[in-house]
Amino acid sequence: MSGKYCKNARCSVHNQGPCPTWEYCDYFLWDVDKEAGTRPAVKEQIPLESDEQCALYSWCHDNGIEMVHIPNERECSVSTGQLLAKQGVRRGFPDNFFPYARHGYHGLFIELKRRKRSLSKVSEEQMQWAATLSANGYKALICYGAAEAIIEIERYMKE
Repeated sequence: MSGKYCKNARCSVHNQGPCPTWEYCDYFLWDVDKEAGTRPAVKEQIPLESDEQCALYSWCHDNGIEMVHIPNERECSVSTGQLLAKQGVRRGFPDNFFPYARHGYHGLFIELKRRKRSLSKVSEEQMQWAATLSANGYKALICYGAAEAIIEIERYMKE
C-alpha cells in the first residue's frame, strides 16, 4: 500500500497504515513516502495558540503597546473552575485587551486563535462576547495568528 506514513506516536492513526490526515495534522511526522521510497521534506509546524500569544505580547512589548492577556483558556479541576466562575471568569471572553480609545471605540479586544483556521474553532460564547463588546463601544476581533493580530493592532492604533 502506498501513501504518506507517520512516525509520531501521538498520531491517532500511527502504525495503522497510510495517514489520511497528513496534510492538516499538527502531529504528522514524515516516515517515508512509500510510492517514492524516500523521505519527503519536513512539513511546516503550525505554532500553538500559546506560542502565537507569546509572539504577540513580545511584539507589543517591543513596540511600547500596552496590553493585557486574559487567561481564560486554562484547564483546571471542577472545583477550581467553579471558584473562578464565582469570581467572574467567563467562557469565551477575548484573550487580549488593548486599553486605547481610538476611532470612536473605548478599546480593542482580540480573541487570538492559531493561524491555521482548520485548527482553530471559534466557540459560540466567543462570538457572543464579540457581539456584546462591539454593541457596547469596543472593537472586538477574532484574529488567526500573531501576524494577523499585529496588522489589526497597527490599523487600530493609527490616529
